[in-house]
Amino acid sequence: MKSAPMRVVPRRGPSPAMIFKPAKYHGFTLLEILLVVLVIGIATAAFLPVAMKNVESARTRSAVREIISLNRYARARSILDRKPTAVVYNTGQDKLQLLSLPTQRDTEGETLFGTVTEDDNGASSTMEIIRDRPLPKYVRVTEVTGAEKEEDGYFVIYEESGITFSHQVIVSAPNGQKRGINVNGLTGEISLDY
Repeated sequence: MKSAPMRVVPRRGPSPAMIFKPAKYHGFTLLEILLVVLVIGIATAAFLPVAMKNVESARTRSAVREIISLNRYARARSILDRKPTAVVYNTGQDKLQLLSLPTQRDTEGETLFGTVTEDDNGASSTMEIIRDRPLPKYVRVTEVTGAEKEEDGYFVIYEESGITFSHQVIVSAPNGQKRGINVNGLTGEISLDY
């Protein structure tokens, strides 16, 4: 049997889909880049106030937690050590302090909690700083009602039995947010306002 003659198909060049464009056509146009930058700018402008409010709110919550824990610790420490402790709200330096006080205090002294006294053994009893914590940035203790006033702030003393004066601490942030912390001096209960 005779085979049919083979037909030769002319060879074509590469298809248009296989041809690569020159390098100058790769990438983005200036208009596309400006459009993406504009969309990112609008999204940032819409999100920024919400983010700042959340940051300030977190700082305020942190200050409230610090004040609550400091008062609870002062009460427990005064009972366990059988020594008075003091919580100092230093509004001048925006910080909180916990002090261990001498058992006998001279009320006419020049210092915050009396002068240094000597006990029966001749050893001097002084106040000791137990904790010294700064408040979170931009958060301030604006007012403390029911506490003793001193030059740079307020203080309350927890006696050996854990009792102190009931007081309220008001913490404020730059956005106007305020939180009130109520400390019951007799029972040690702490509640929040606002």
